Amino acid sequence: MGGRAGKVLHSEAVDSGNGAGGQASRRRRFGAFEVDLSARELRRNGMKVKLQEQPLQVLALLLERPGEVVSRDDLRNRLWAADTFVDFDHTLNAAIKRL
Repeated sequence: MGGRAGKVLHSEAVDSGNGAGGQASRRRRFGAFEVDLSARELRRNGMKVKLQEQPLQVLALLLERPGEVVSRDDLRNRLWAADTFVDFDHTLNAAIKRL
């Protein structure tokens, strides 16, 4: 793969200093970005970036599985209940484009 599509992002957990007895941090840093999944916020260089719910869910799943391939089925299961009727390909592509 060429270009940016083949680049693997590495994330690191950020210690917020208020963890409760061994709970995994819900904050991750990657490049110039930091996401706080508990607060549902994405920041770039400290500035809040507006991000809708579905792109945020895609990002969360990718960050939960660093270095792994995340299938479209995995994303579908994360974003929609099994009995939901939606134009999956179009909606997922739009969420990824926003991200």
